[in-house]
Amino acid sequence: MRDSLRDIRIVLRSVWVNLALFAGLIVCATVVMLAAGCFPGKSVGELLVKALYMTQIEGAMDGSSQHPITVALVYMVPVLTVLILGEGALRVAGIYLNRKRDRGEWEKLMTQSLSGHAVVCGAGELGRALVTRLRERHPGTSIVVVDKQPGALGELGLSGEGIHGICGDMTSHETLRDANVGKCCTVILASGSDAHNLEAAFKVLEINPNADIHVRLYRSHLSRMMNTATYPNIHFFCPYESAAEAIIGDIACAEGKPVAGA
Repeated sequence: MRDSLRDIRIVLRSVWVNLALFAGLIVCATVVMLAAGCFPGKSVGELLVKALYMTQIEGAMDGSSQHPITVALVYMVPVLTVLILGEGALRVAGIYLNRKRDRGEWEKLMTQSLSGHAVVCGAGELGRALVTRLRERHPGTSIVVVDKQPGALGELGLSGEGIHGICGDMTSHETLRDANVGKCCTVILASGSDAHNLEAAFKVLEINPNADIHVRLYRSHLSRMMNTATYPNIHFFCPYESAAEAIIGDIACAEGKPVAGA
């Protein structure tokens, strides 16, 4: 049931533009019929029902109106409905049916339905240790792993319920938004590059200033680039795998509870 509800949320998030356009089409058809006087004496609610029937070429040409505007709408509304809703349905169906072969787009859709999750950038040895300990300490929390290497999760043996992979550059705003850092509780920047980790930390702050951010640094003096007094939610840690246990001990995640202000 939980998986089904999640899939429904993913589909609705994917086609909300199509649904909004469809609603706009119905409203526009109603306004046009009202302004043109196509059905004299009919209320706005009744015209709205007429517009809905027009999407199926039913109930509009019932002999009560032969107004040319009505005739035009009877043919135009169904065509536009098919184009608007059909495009959304085909796009989501294509992504869903191909999700096992091409996980990229489906993973992006899934991460957009998350809230209160953890994001781990860098799927190296430390990244694997972090994910493993996160699953042990916080089994109810979803984890999104960001890495440039396609298939990095499979190579490291990171798979299972609640683990999602985003292939992309952790220093890219687009990639960070694909990982839905705006609604996460924690971001751990664990790549092997101090520069990339610091750059990503700044960009995460832009998107979600309330996220708990852990930054891996080889050169500890670089931590002075960020004023920790100004950003008390930023923490720095040493670059070794042994640091994973200490980091996870300081993290408190709760799936479904968005970060305040997110």
